[in-house]
Amino acid sequence: MRVTCLVVACLAVLEGCEPNATGPAPATPAAAPVASAAPMASTAPAAAAPMPTPTASASVVAPPPPPPGDGLAGDAAAVAIARDVAAALTNVTTPENIPPSWANRVGSPSGPFKAHWASLIPSGSHPEVVATLLDVGAVTTEPGVKVELGAKLVVLGDGRVRWTTISAREGAKVDSNPTPGLAAAEPAVSALLLELVNRLNTGPCQLSFLSGEELLSLPTPVRGELGADIPTFAESCAIVRKHRQATWGPILEAAVALVRQGDAYFAVAAHFLADNQAGRLVLEPIDVVPVKGRSMELAWSEAAGSSKGPATPAPGKK
Repeated sequence: MRVTCLVVACLAVLEGCEPNATGPAPATPAAAPVASAAPMASTAPAAAAPMPTPTASASVVAPPPPPPGDGLAGDAAAVAIARDVAAALTNVTTPENIPPSWANRVGSPSGPFKAHWASLIPSGSHPEVVATLLDVGAVTTEPGVKVELGAKLVVLGDGRVRWTTISAREGAKVDSNPTPGLAAAEPAVSALLLELVNRLNTGPCQLSFLSGEELLSLPTPVRGELGADIPTFAESCAIVRKHRQATWGPILEAAVALVRQGDAYFAVAAHFLADNQAGRLVLEPIDVVPVKGRSMELAWSEAAGSSKGPATPAPGKK
């Protein structure tokens, strides 16, 4: 499946306060003059208490959280999964550092992959993960009902979960299949994708897309791919709602870790493959390339041509 699919205004209210006005003191009857009385010393009125001055911090209001209904319940689980996938991808040349959740589930990198990695990322360095992109989707499973969804799930380096445009298509040309064993191998991902379908089906037709500021924090070549196309998203909701009773199967296809080393950005890509004998998913490293120019060009075609079965996992931690 190759369907490419991305502010809340905050009003600060500063409340002022008015000083309490005091009226004139009631008149006091004049005392009768007394002969040879000493003049009374005049007393100055008491100074009024100074009015509190609003401080600068009083006018600063923290931005409100995103509107309820944008996020999905499974977003938190996606963060942990994306971080482990990114850690696995950035340690394919040092398998002893692969997270336990992916130990013995990452294919050995090819010769070209190792050569690219060595030429781009200095030995012993630890590039910063800026974002992890997961190619995900869903497809109907009943005979005669052909609809599929495709998108990228974006987990930013600080854990924010966003979506790219959700694209849908229907008809006889839909030939995708659910990822075998995904519900058993990665139940949290499977549940999140089915929750996505339910959101589009029942509403509201809205998700957490990348904001303009978030796009500016990412390298230029990926902004066009990751920005949301709202009319296309709305049409996808309409297509899904034409098939309200359909049964869907989730798809987890590929992953890309966007990393930064110094001032340069790189993309580390892999495919998810089903190991039916072991009942698990494995990551097959594909390519690592610099992110520059107008777009990312990963060696997907080379990988697709060489993928004849599950990758041979690299040795993990003992």
